[in-house]
Formats: sequence, C-alpha cells, structure tokens
Amino acid sequence: MSMSRSPRVGAAGPSAVERVYAHVAEAIITGAVGASSLLTEGDVAETLGISRTPVREAFLALEAHGLLTLFPKKGAVVTALDDVETAELLQVRIMFETTAVSLHSTRPGADRAVDDDLAVLILLQEEAARTGDVLAFARADHRFHARVVDESHNRVIDDFYTQLGPRLKRLLHRAATRDPGSLERFITEHRALADYLRAGDAPGYEAALRRHVRHGFPAPPES
Repeated sequence: MSMSRSPRVGAAGPSAVERVYAHVAEAIITGAVGASSLLTEGDVAETLGISRTPVREAFLALEAHGLLTLFPKKGAVVTALDDVETAELLQVRIMFETTAVSLHSTRPGADRAVDDDLAVLILLQEEAARTGDVLAFARADHRFHARVVDESHNRVIDDFYTQLGPRLKRLLHRAATRDPGSLERFITEHRALADYLRAGDAPGYEAALRRHVRHGFPAPPES
C-alpha cells in the first residue's frame, strides 16, 4: 500500500506544492485557520501568488494527512480535532512507540545513536520553550517521538507514523497553547523516556509514556 507523505523539499528549494503545503499546514497546526474553515484553491493561490495547480496537489496531500476534507468544486474544509480523535491518535502513538522500544531493547548491539539524537531534540525543545516558540516546540516534540518509532526498523510503521505527523503536531500545539507551563513538563518527561530507552527498560518506558500522555492531553486513551 502506498502511503502519502508531505511534499519533500528538493535541493533547489521548495517547489510550489511544498510552499502551499507548508503554508496551509502551519496555519492549521497553529490554529491560525480554525476547524471548519473553508479554504479555496483560488484564495490560497492568490495569497501565495501562484497558480491553482500546485494548490490542488497540496490540498490532496493535506487531506491524506487528515488536516483537510475536500469538496469538489467548492473547496476544502479544515478538519476538527475532537476528544475522540485525540484519544485515537494517542492510542496509535503509544502502540507504535512501545513496539519500537520493545524491539530496540531486545536487539543485540542496538544502535545507540538514538540516544544522541534524542538529546539533540530535547535541546531544541528547551530552546523553543525558552523563546516561547510553540510551533518549533511541536515540531521538535514530534521528531522526538518519531525518532523513537524509527527504532522499530519497520518501514510500514514509519510510513503510518509519518502520515500521522501533522495531526500529532496540531494536537501538541493545541495542548501547549492551552497550558504554556506544560512545555517544561514535557521536556522533563522526555528526558525520563530517553533514560528508559537507554536502559533498555521497555516496561518502564511504556509506563512513563502513558503517564506522559495522561499529563499532557485532555482525552487520553485507557490503559
């Protein structure tokens, strides 16, 4: 099954499709464009000074990633993020992440590069929290959890998790905006998760991840 990914930036810089995708995704993730808002190809094309064709392609990718619902000849409506979807997204994240940690902990000579990568991402989160850049924090937060998921060494899992990325960033951004004090707590809990991963303690990691989800989001999944 082919999974849709975000448009990739080429060596020559972002294409028109990539520019549209980034522009609209950021507006939705940050809440600058709210749920149920109607977007049209014409309006977005005019705002960015481009033709409608790349807008149409970007809208298709945004729909595949759960941020838009397309209505032919009318436009696209920004999807809502309710408590049910929040719980379902977090259930999937817990499932993928704990699977990856379990595989990592039993793999002989597991690559410890993940420890260095997580440390760098925590530093990025600390800088974003210091400057109050919630969008940068949300991006680094997702990269932290995605890096753990990478330890599954399973391309299907990686593809599915990539698909969920924009919605997970949106979820984190909403939680952090509602409670700015949560950023420091997220960082502390990420350090604990990294420690469990380093120790190869999969049960400890899962328990800490569930606490992390419970503390950070209004509609956590049941254990």
